[in-house]
Amino acid sequence: MTSNRPTPRRSSLAGTSPVAPAPVETAPPTATAPPAPAVEATAPEAAPAGARPARRGSGGNKVSFYQPAEDAARMRAALLNTQAQTGVRGLSDFIARACLAEVERLEREYNAGQAWDPIGPGQIPTGRPMGE
Repeated sequence: MTSNRPTPRRSSLAGTSPVAPAPVETAPPTATAPPAPAVEATAPEAAPAGARPARRGSGGNKVSFYQPAEDAARMRAALLNTQAQTGVRGLSDFIARACLAEVERLEREYNAGQAWDPIGPGQIPTGRPMGE
């Protein structure tokens, strides 16, 4: 018994990976354009105090932490009820700004307003302190 079902169409996404970039197809040149000016790579400058932190997708690092549920709910309420007045775009922006404000306060109070040397991920001891 044969079925009258049509042959399934192949998706244009079949065989592609959401992680690996799609291969770039090169088209034959139609006209010669002048070469693009060379851009010299420079080290990124430190952001001035009060500058907006990096947003998701713009090179920021993912950071996670534990927080009591009541505090998280209070934080979300503060964000939602003040977004129009503060211009904070989302929760990551809100947290980054709040964290940076506290870091700047600690630097003023304990390090003469100077930034401490950066510490990389995995350098802060984790777990319960000895003797607890």
